[in-house]
Amino acid sequence: MALIDVDHLSFAYDATPVLQDVSMSVEAGEKLAILGGNGSGKSTLAQWIAGWLPRGTFAASEGGVAVEGRPWAELDAATRAGTVQFVGQVPMQQLSGFAFTVLDEIAFGPGNLQLPEPEIRARVDAAVGICNLGHLLERDPFSLSGGEQQRLSIAAALAMQPRALVLDEPTGNFDPESRDALLAQMEKLPAELAIVWCDVTLGAAMAVASRFVLLDEGRIAYDGDASGLLAHPRTAQIFGLPAVAEAALLWRAAGVWPEGVPISADPARVAAVLRPMLEVVA
Repeated sequence: MALIDVDHLSFAYDATPVLQDVSMSVEAGEKLAILGGNGSGKSTLAQWIAGWLPRGTFAASEGGVAVEGRPWAELDAATRAGTVQFVGQVPMQQLSGFAFTVLDEIAFGPGNLQLPEPEIRARVDAAVGICNLGHLLERDPFSLSGGEQQRLSIAAALAMQPRALVLDEPTGNFDPESRDALLAQMEKLPAELAIVWCDVTLGAAMAVASRFVLLDEGRIAYDGDASGLLAHPRTAQIFGLPAVAEAALLWRAAGVWPEGVPISADPARVAAVLRPMLEVVA
């Protein structure tokens, strides 16, 4: 049984359809990217996966989301918090507002679970180490840079020890240096932690995920590996040919792209290079 199942989900804000008959699953430990252009529905899908929807009057017109066979509505707050944590596009909005230091911000969630003090300290220490925040522990969270706040948001989420972490455009406002720092942080995350990376660009997602879901006008246009994604006709149309070439460059920097093979902006050529490598990995 999958960790999270999205079953024929259709959803609209007022009368505007956002998701249309979306079905997919997230397995334990899976590294998944949900990609699409602005308005494709990826951020809304991320909120459904993370349990932020349904809420209030916002409900599905069809289908729903289940966690190991149970609808989100059946799970209590502690179970929800230990299942999925969500980190949004604007890190400042993720801060609790109740903590005066980075240390207290990370401890805020576990403290609300009324965990024993040694357990809270152990969780905070682990999250601090993964997110490289040891030198910032006494800083005011609102005094940090955007990249530092994003690392803090992820640390606070990790301190809840979720089984899945959903990140919505986590590098959207980053410079290349901050983006690379966050990607390096992703490599330190526990292998058993499922990652759902939602983005409007290909590059960072290629460095994180092994499975890719392409959303197009609220529907799943593709669900599979990088080779198939880059070969899909809508990929170049949505992201542009330079983005396809950038993805190939990142693969070369990671040592995956074959030496001596030229980088191409043609999705079919990129896919032709990647396909045999991915088949060997599989």
